[in-house]
Amino acid sequence: MRSLVLLLALCAAAPALAERARTEPAGRTGVIDEPAETPIDVPTVIPVGFLLAWKPTFISVRVDSGKGAEFGSDTFEALRALGRYTTTLFGDKLLARAEIEGGQFRTDTQGSRLGSNGFDITARLLGGTATRITQGFTIVASAGLLTRYQRGTEASGGAPRVGLLGATSNLEFEYRVAPAITFSLYLEGGLAPIAYSTQPQLGVLSDASELRLRLQFSLDLSPRTAVDFGYDFTRWHASFAGTTVLGNPNPDQALLLEAREHAITLGLRWKP
Repeated sequence: MRSLVLLLALCAAAPALAERARTEPAGRTGVIDEPAETPIDVPTVIPVGFLLAWKPTFISVRVDSGKGAEFGSDTFEALRALGRYTTTLFGDKLLARAEIEGGQFRTDTQGSRLGSNGFDITARLLGGTATRITQGFTIVASAGLLTRYQRGTEASGGAPRVGLLGATSNLEFEYRVAPAITFSLYLEGGLAPIAYSTQPQLGVLSDASELRLRLQFSLDLSPRTAVDFGYDFTRWHASFAGTTVLGNPNPDQALLLEAREHAITLGLRWKP
């Protein structure tokens, strides 16, 4: 009878002993409770969101036949703008960006029949990634498709009708100098060997390229909005063979087109 009572007492005490062993420090029982892990959301370093910007631009256009400059124009264009959307893919690991810019593209006549009043549109579709080097220094790299369409009012104008399609790649270096202030440097280079919607008088596209540089200052107004102030330099170059656009009867000339854009960017950026 005494053995039965002792056995029942041990069975009743077993849960209490197990609970005590689980909660006591390691020095007393050798058992350590694993702390509960709380996941922390780390914000992506990719600059996601929308950007709308006004880009007043000083445009220089040069036309050369290989025998010397045939035409030159320097104009100021206020009716130009930029729109950009940046998002992330695959759990914030990759960057995806769509960008379109352009506006009025005029060339003065300067006594030449080559002047015209037209427009141009440049679009980019990019994919890439961003890496934080230090607490305030980030590098963003991307590559993708690039296209530009330019159209003048005169077929033989200084802004002729030409479309270019190719690929581009870029690097952006961002450095946060203060909690609300960021400086950035953007470098881009592209090749556009494919021509489309080009007027026949231009001949055959030999090569085309694009070079772009941007210096930018950003001021955060809130966690979701910021204003951007920047300087953009863009150079477009295209060469054609067998052109008759300058009035020569036989397609035996080369033609070099160059446009240089010096722009001030005033933009508003926000996260949805």
